[in-house]
Amino acid sequence: MRPKPPPNYLAGYPVALAEQVQRLIEQGRLAEMLLKKYPLAHAVRTDKALYDYVLESKGAFLRNAGQLSKVAFDGKLHVIRNALGMHTSISRVQGSKLKAKR
Repeated sequence: MRPKPPPNYLAGYPVALAEQVQRLIEQGRLAEMLLKKYPLAHAVRTDKALYDYVLESKGAFLRNAGQLSKVAFDGKLHVIRNALGMHTSISRVQGSKLKAKR
């Protein structure tokens, strides 16, 4: 039987670390280990709480960045493949100008 490849979200990590995580997954101990290391879960559960958190982070680290138009949880996103969400821009023509929205 061929060994199962590590999950895609571990692709950028060193092979030894990916193998260690894979062993923990197979043994069913990964959640236990993560809860021991990070016992407190975040309190961001709603769109408003997420928006407030993002604005706070933006104010602290990205003062000169453009204004955010929308921040929301999307239940349709795959948790592993799109771990950081969708970063999209929409462009539209308004008169003779091109307007962009993030």
